[in-house]
Amino acid sequence: MAVVLSVLLLFCFCFGFHVDDVTGTSGHTAGVFSWYNKFSMMNIDELNRLETGIRNAKDDLMSELMSFPETGTVSTISPGCIKDTVTFPIQALDAFGKPRSGILGESFYWLGNFDECTSLGTYQHCVADMQINAPMNNGTTNLTVPISWGICMPKSCSEDDIEILIKQLDVPFFHLNREPQTGKSDKPPGVVHCNQIPAKSYDAGFICVVTLSSILGFLMLLGAAVDVYIRWFESPQNINGYQTIDNSPVDSKSERTPLLTGGTPNDSVHVEVQRHNQTPKKQGFLTRFLLCFAVNRSLEKLLNAKQGDKSVGCLNGIRVLSISWVILAHSLLYPLQQFLYDNTIEAYDFVKRLDFTVVIQGEYAVDTFFLLSGCLLTYLTLGKMAHTNGKLPWGLFYFHRFWRLTPVYAAMILFIIFLDPYIGSGPLWYRYIDHPSCEKYWWRNLLYISNFFPKSEMCMDWSWYLPNDMQFFVISPFILILLHKVPKVGAGLLATLTAISIIIKASLTAKYGMGGGVFGAGGVAGAYWDKIYDKPWTRISPYFVGMAVGFIMVRRPHLRMRPIVVLCGWVLASAVGLVVIYVVNNAFYRDWSLAEQGIYNGLGSFTWASCVGWVILACKNGYGGWINTFLSWNFWVPVGRLTYTVYLVHPIILRNILFSISNPYSGKIIPMTTTFTGGIVLSHMVAFVFALAIEFPFANLEKLLIPSNVEKKKSEKERNKEQA
Repeated sequence: MAVVLSVLLLFCFCFGFHVDDVTGTSGHTAGVFSWYNKFSMMNIDELNRLETGIRNAKDDLMSELMSFPETGTVSTISPGCIKDTVTFPIQALDAFGKPRSGILGESFYWLGNFDECTSLGTYQHCVADMQINAPMNNGTTNLTVPISWGICMPKSCSEDDIEILIKQLDVPFFHLNREPQTGKSDKPPGVVHCNQIPAKSYDAGFICVVTLSSILGFLMLLGAAVDVYIRWFESPQNINGYQTIDNSPVDSKSERTPLLTGGTPNDSVHVEVQRHNQTPKKQGFLTRFLLCFAVNRSLEKLLNAKQGDKSVGCLNGIRVLSISWVILAHSLLYPLQQFLYDNTIEAYDFVKRLDFTVVIQGEYAVDTFFLLSGCLLTYLTLGKMAHTNGKLPWGLFYFHRFWRLTPVYAAMILFIIFLDPYIGSGPLWYRYIDHPSCEKYWWRNLLYISNFFPKSEMCMDWSWYLPNDMQFFVISPFILILLHKVPKVGAGLLATLTAISIIIKASLTAKYGMGGGVFGAGGVAGAYWDKIYDKPWTRISPYFVGMAVGFIMVRRPHLRMRPIVVLCGWVLASAVGLVVIYVVNNAFYRDWSLAEQGIYNGLGSFTWASCVGWVILACKNGYGGWINTFLSWNFWVPVGRLTYTVYLVHPIILRNILFSISNPYSGKIIPMTTTFTGGIVLSHMVAFVFALAIEFPFANLEKLLIPSNVEKKKSEKERNKEQA
């Protein structure tokens, strides 16, 4: 799969997926081009002075360090640091960051050699946040540029000691950066950051999470051993009078929650042992509990590629391609947020290309997930309500959803707080090891309300999709009941709510703008995310489109269309979808007014979801041709089961890769492709482990604690009350 996706990436620049929406980089884009323009305004003499001054700054620091014990401010420096800076080994001097070429292309990381420095044992690699204030326009204005400078210092020197040393530099336009961070406390941030190995001390949280992980691993192996014992030592070959009962059919209910098939914990391969003419041998609770964690059963279920007769096969392909689209956007755009390309200006030139627009429009992949969620929920729930006279155990309806999403979500929060800081190392790792928003506000995530708070307070900010999806799910029964009992009223309500959402999103965008950058300087800076992007009233229109598609699938299970209608449908859906994706490229060359931004942003998600909705309806009813064959490929089935966990884990993987680097990336197409390929492969590998250890076992525990017959009895009881 990695090979296929890598090839697709190479060709994506010739094919057609909102940067600012997915990664929050549009305002940053404006800053990059602004710096580039300022550099261009410097004359030759000013550029020469800038280059000479920067290169001399490192030599001045070396000289200062060598002479510090005789000339330094001894009273403010720790004695150990003074003693250890008398002499420097040549390796430490060599490990210092040197000014790199390409400053005009925004190569602002001079990180040095992290591994060479740390290999000395008694030395530590530190990064100093410096700032260039270079005169231009004959001294009438200044160009301010941040620089991250890697330095190799003795471990006896604290960050404050190193800061004092750097202040000894006598370079007029090159000094420590003490600017307060926007939106943060007025207290100036630290300007010298020293990396430790390990990055943090092993605290009680780390020990507890490792212990829990070990218990889970033990249960997985013990459950597998119990399952092997049952299969081998209680098999027909060893026990007289037993026969095997194969319960292989896959329940069509699995489509609503792809990782949770109905029935036993292992529907696809489960074998029961039953004695002739006797009741089946009953397993004890402890045995069934251990079997929930059996890794071999979870593996069999995960790798099963069979599709039920009533399943909508094209959804598997759409699901996998959509998560690949999200990873593609993040893997290429995350480094731009941190200026981690050694040719940032050149990398941003890719963003302006028409063929690259498919990458920066990754927002619509998330809209596709909203569409799929609403479609499957409506299709399966209305089908079930048709057999229960509209009565369902709504309490279990909500509990199942919460239990389906929360265990692996909570595990990911524990991982990012207590384990992730110890995974990697590197000169920039200090930027990643602390997650204060998760430590303070994790409970908002588990209550699925984090999208009502500012992004700066959001734990795992990329998980904003989950509270939205849960909130949509909470209100869905009111619409589903109307669609079942009074279809015309329910359909009218869907249309009305969709229109209201579009109007709200368009109005807010026309007021606040889309963040500047690509769309021009209009609007309120920083307001787009907190006011528009992750709010349920602006994101729900694709979900409603999905509910409408599911409603049509239930009401017209065998939809027949004339050839001309099919042809017009495919042409219209393809053309409109391409316009939605590519029209935004025009904003690179002409500032969009707030009204234009409002119209585009208000209608974009709805229009895209409608185009994908056509694909689903056409494929389900036999009008998909080779597209349906590709999207319904059995290969997508097991890969699609990992989609939820991949969505949660892939930013962690990408940021681990990003902040573990020793030197900036190359913003060329082949290195970009390598980053994407590595990100998608590693994300699926880690998701594979989380699925086997947490997602599948907890799904099985739900079936153990709340057997399916309980739900049937409740439904029958409600039907009897209705009839009475």
